[in-house]
Amino acid sequence: MAKGIVVKVWNVTAGSGKRSASSQIADSIAYIENPEKTGVPLDITNVNQLSNELTYVTNEIKTASGLYVGGRHITDISHAMEEMMQIKEFFGKLDGRVATHGVISLDESESDPKNAGKLMELLNDVMEEVFPNYQVVYAVHTNTENLHIHFILNTVGLDGKKIHMDKQFMSGVLEPAVNKAAIKYGFTANSVWEREKKEDPLSLPQRKIMLRQAIDIAIEQTDEFDSFVAFLRNQGFVVNVGKNLSLQTDDMPKAMRSGQLGEEYRISAIRKRLDAKYDPFKEVKAGDYYTSILPEEMANITPLKMKNYKDMSKEEKYEAVRLLRLGRNPWNEARNTNWQMANMADELKNVNYVYKLVNHYSKGSLKVSDAMNAIIESRKAIAEEKKQLRALVKEYKPITNIYQEMKQYMVRAYLFDAYGYSEYLSDYKKYQELSNRLSLGYDKTVEEVADLVFELNSKMAYLKAQDKELSAQYFAIKKFRENGKLQQASDDYSFFTAIGHSQAVYDAVHFGIYASEMKMITPQDGDVSIRVLTRPAVVNGKPTEISILSVIDKDGNVEKEVSSEGMSGKEFNKKIYEIQSEYGMSYTPTGDGKSLVLQGITICCPYCKEARSLHNMTEEMFLEKVVGDKFFI
Repeated sequence: MAKGIVVKVWNVTAGSGKRSASSQIADSIAYIENPEKTGVPLDITNVNQLSNELTYVTNEIKTASGLYVGGRHITDISHAMEEMMQIKEFFGKLDGRVATHGVISLDESESDPKNAGKLMELLNDVMEEVFPNYQVVYAVHTNTENLHIHFILNTVGLDGKKIHMDKQFMSGVLEPAVNKAAIKYGFTANSVWEREKKEDPLSLPQRKIMLRQAIDIAIEQTDEFDSFVAFLRNQGFVVNVGKNLSLQTDDMPKAMRSGQLGEEYRISAIRKRLDAKYDPFKEVKAGDYYTSILPEEMANITPLKMKNYKDMSKEEKYEAVRLLRLGRNPWNEARNTNWQMANMADELKNVNYVYKLVNHYSKGSLKVSDAMNAIIESRKAIAEEKKQLRALVKEYKPITNIYQEMKQYMVRAYLFDAYGYSEYLSDYKKYQELSNRLSLGYDKTVEEVADLVFELNSKMAYLKAQDKELSAQYFAIKKFRENGKLQQASDDYSFFTAIGHSQAVYDAVHFGIYASEMKMITPQDGDVSIRVLTRPAVVNGKPTEISILSVIDKDGNVEKEVSSEGMSGKEFNKKIYEIQSEYGMSYTPTGDGKSLVLQGITICCPYCKEARSLHNMTEEMFLEKVVGDKFFI
């Protein structure tokens, strides 16, 4: 019985560039016009006879060494490549799929060379119906038992649209068009295309699960690939082995390639699984990347307590009465201040926490960027280990699936085995069957698989938890850096400006704004960094600000520490200047009278808006202003 007409297509692709596209098309056309493809010369004596036979083909037709050659939307077949390239160049589509090469082949019983003319007419009809606006060159070959016609189709149409042919297009458009034309010219249609589409009784996910299970069991029951294939065939599968492995059962409308089931079901992976199925389980790894760092109390702030009136001094009574006359409640204000200062204390804990994070992850360099980059690298390492763990989960899934199924029967099987509950006999048998699959198929015990599952799950959870904590630490550092509380002031700041103690005290006294921050001041040169901690404090019963300067060497050790607590502003400014001088953070005038340079750090003169005459002040004048009580930057 005739099998009917057949059509096959494939893409002709090229890289970037005009030359690549044209050469690919030229090679394809040369192939279909190759006279060696003529096994039986066609009995055509002249072009007139050919034209009479091909009443539906209106474009140029010619014979070439026994070939029928024709084209559509081509003015000169000998220059078909150039004409196709003109269309591609016009629309700027020279790369990728440059042409589609197809073949329509007749059944052997209908492959008389005299049918060559009808085959050309058939092709012309198909092109007119399916690709009416596309250039095509075609030629009949007689060098095989099946008379067939090759066609080269330009993928870019006269309207600039590009052809896209997938499986749905082939089955829904091209194959029906070829069948219709075959019937028109008296050829046998393809019965497979005509057959009503068969519905799969299973959904696609269900079908894949069934086929995976069949392959898993076949691997368990065999030790080499040939035996594996034979086992599947004995189970009723139609198995085809080539570049791919395909499986089909009687109720499946078409075969399915094993590669569609996942990477572990390709032929190469199946062979590896057969070779390694008795190997011990691989080690499950999960490194330590996260360090738990907890905030500590850095400042014990004494809360304000409003005295009873009878316990107040004369001055305190006057102050309380003054506030009451102003409509303010001194007792309530004390509570508000306590609440604010408690928040400040909490904020200081956070500052210390972030500082410790930076110190740890930067390995003592105290550079925020170093710490953040170190966390990023740790998260990359975690991502790689998670990827490896997922690969192990995937690799051992056929084995762990058996264990997961066993868990459903485990308790009832035990009740039958230990206490003789006969109603659980079927559960016991199923449990034993699955246990034997582990033992015989993989040489593994239930306990070994249970340990593997525990390791995979727990170490994945461990890595995820570390990643989550590292992410939180990263964003904690990022937030404090963006808020200026971990500030590497290496440009646009003077030393005094970067410390900011005078401004903090000024804001506290005049506006009731209490700073709570930590800064790291890093000069452009030198081996030390200056850590500045500014926090609320209570001095002589009044809230204010204190600052603590710590000189930290490159190993993270504190060389010197100075606190403003118990000092006047002038005394503390002198200490700042001493640190500045001792550690080489000197400045020199630039000579333009407008700025000063502190080891490459440029600052604007603080008086430029109000007293321009001070632009020309000497270094001594500047120092006097800097260390004076009333100098605030």
